[in-house]
Amino acid sequence: MTQTGMTKVGVILSGCGLLDGSNITEAVLTFLALDRIGAEIVAMAPDVEAAQTINHYTGAEARGDAHGVLAGISGEARGVLTESARLVRGKITSTHEVSAHDIDALILVGGHGAIRNLCTYANDGTDATLNSDVERLVAEVVALGKPLGAMSEATVVVALALQTRQNASPAIISAGNDARLTLDLEALGARHQITTVDQICIDERNRIVTTAGYLLAHGPAQAETGINKLVEHVLSMTREMSAALGEGTAVSG
Repeated sequence: MTQTGMTKVGVILSGCGLLDGSNITEAVLTFLALDRIGAEIVAMAPDVEAAQTINHYTGAEARGDAHGVLAGISGEARGVLTESARLVRGKITSTHEVSAHDIDALILVGGHGAIRNLCTYANDGTDATLNSDVERLVAEVVALGKPLGAMSEATVVVALALQTRQNASPAIISAGNDARLTLDLEALGARHQITTVDQICIDERNRIVTTAGYLLAHGPAQAETGINKLVEHVLSMTREMSAALGEGTAVSG
C-alpha cells in the first residue's frame, strides 16, 4: 500500500487497440472501476516491440506501402509500452521495473495484444511462450497470495504463467463459454468454468478472479458489469489480506 494507505493495483496492458493491443473499452472500464473504489492504479506494459500492427479501419495488417502512407500508417514497428501509454496519458511503467512486492493486486486487461504481445498464443496455441517479465509478475503475485484478476484473452496469459507450478492447486479461470479457449486453458493445466457475460469466476484458493469481458459482451454496458464485479472482488481480497496482516486501508466504496 501507499503511505496514505491506498491500495496499489497493477494493471498490465498490451498495446492500444483490440486487434493488436489492449481492448480499449476493457482498459477504460477497469481504470474507472478502480478509480471509483479509490485504488491507486499502477499501469504497466512490457517494453517490447509489438508483434503486429493492425489497421483498425480496414482490419488488415498495416504495412509501409502507398496505401498505408495515405492512411497515415508508417509501417514502423510499434512499441507495446509506448502504445499502452496512450491509454493512461503517459503514466506507465515497464513490467521489467515492477515487482509483486510493489503492488497489492494485479489485473490483466484483454484484447488481442494479450495473446500477441504478452505471449505468442495467437500463433502458437498451447505451445506459446510468455513474456518473461509478465510471467514473473503473475507467478510472483500468486506465490505471495496477492489477488490476481484477468479478463477475456488475458486469461490465457494466466494459464501460461502458472502451468509449470509444482504441487499447486490448478488455477480455476473462465473465458466465458468459448469452446476453443476452454480446451486450450485446460490443456495448459487450468480448470475452466463456464460463465455468462455478467458473471465472474472466483478461485479462492489461488486468489484469482476472471471474467469473459468482450469474449461475450456486445457493448460497454454488458462488459462493465463483469469488470466491475472483478475489480470489486479483487479489492475485497486485498482488504481481507490487509486485515489478516493487521494493516489499515483507505479503499472506499
